Amino acid sequence: MGHIVAGTSGFSYTAWRGDFYPADLSPSGMLEYYAARLNGLELNGSFYHLPTSSALLAWASSSPPGFQFCFKAPRGVTYSGAAFDKAGLAALTRQRLDVLGAKLGPVLLQWPPTRPRQDELLEEVLQALAVPAAVEFRHPSWFCQAVYARLQYHACALVVTDDEKWPMAPRIETSGFSYYRLRRDYSPIQFSDWQRELWAEARSRESVHIYFEHSAGGPARALAMLQGA
Repeated sequence: MGHIVAGTSGFSYTAWRGDFYPADLSPSGMLEYYAARLNGLELNGSFYHLPTSSALLAWASSSPPGFQFCFKAPRGVTYSGAAFDKAGLAALTRQRLDVLGAKLGPVLLQWPPTRPRQDELLEEVLQALAVPAAVEFRHPSWFCQAVYARLQYHACALVVTDDEKWPMAPRIETSGFSYYRLRRDYSPIQFSDWQRELWAEARSRESVHIYFEHSAGGPARALAMLQGA
């Protein structure tokens, strides 16, 4: 049986003070507090700027064994124009994040809604990244067997994003882990359905990553998800 990894997209939100965080908690103590309660974190700031090696090592030291950091790959890897060196940036991303060791979770590769399926580009990026990736497509042309086979070859997960703005990928097994981005304000019944389904899925997977958006209720939903169905 695998395990559930649950968290939110980001952690350094002062609006969470008095709710998830103690009212007087300083920003420097937020990650340690977060990581003592949740076991995964999706970081979207790396989409705009890769963190330094020293910052990565500091974050790793503020989290317990088994904690997973899932960084979004820089936007240049998937959003840039044809002339940009996407493979080079993907390789740099791998090299930079490698200092996290066992605490590095899947790298989130998000493709823009304006970019239809490009098999050669996907292969180029996955080869250069060379680490387990969770791949999120926002153009429906990517949802096909040829793409699923390519993800499976590279042991990458097809991200399932529950958001009214984007098409939801089918729940297809392409790697030993799965990756969900749950972005809605769920009713108790809707949340219970997700919780039951994902814990059932974890019984046959190495791990199931689940990340809620950074709304005020995000940490509470992640905590509840970890408690089981």
